[in-house]
Amino acid sequence: MKTKFLTLVLLLMSSAGVFAQADIKPVQQDVAKVKRVGYLMTTSVDSRIVEQAWKKKLAQYGRVLSERGGVYKVEYAKVPFSDKNVLIVSQIDSRSKGTTLFLSVDMGSYEYASSTNNYGREVEAILQDFHKEVDYESQVSDADKTLKEATDKQKDVVRKSERNLRNLKDNRAEKIKLFKRLEENEKELAQLQADSVRLRSEVEQASNLLEDQKKNNESVKSRKP
Repeated sequence: MKTKFLTLVLLLMSSAGVFAQADIKPVQQDVAKVKRVGYLMTTSVDSRIVEQAWKKKLAQYGRVLSERGGVYKVEYAKVPFSDKNVLIVSQIDSRSKGTTLFLSVDMGSYEYASSTNNYGREVEAILQDFHKEVDYESQVSDADKTLKEATDKQKDVVRKSERNLRNLKDNRAEKIKLFKRLEENEKELAQLQADSVRLRSEVEQASNLLEDQKKNNESVKSRKP
């Protein structure tokens, strides 16, 4: 029962991550020294993921122009909620706890997509859908990273285990050699001890024989006429 509950909790957490909502609000922001009306999306997704995905997203509306300061524009953009070409101006800023994406859609005739017209809801929907995409990509990236770390760790543990088995095998082989050498050493020691007793007896016999020969030699010399 507890296992099923934990599984359900993990599934709910996973689903909550997939469908997480971005913080999107209407703002006015200076972009390249020009004040523009638009929407600001704040997300915890890494700026590198947001930037790469946003450039692909903008390319759906026309040719993307890149400027300094994380500014991306699409002139004469074709958007689904307008029959006329529009000017898209956006800016991506990396923050310590995530990323902000400012999006301004200039409809022309001094009119912007904003909270005061229907265009604003369309822009909000674009940002919401985009956030779902990058949030998913972020989770996939994190999952891939976690999988790689787990895979690398598993490989490292396997390598250590294999090395340990080799060392254990070598140690056992060395132990067998040492026991065999010890047996040979004990046999050699026993033989040396036996040889020592035998040689001590031979030395004593040789000494006695030498003394007898000395006495015999003196006896022969004493019989000189």
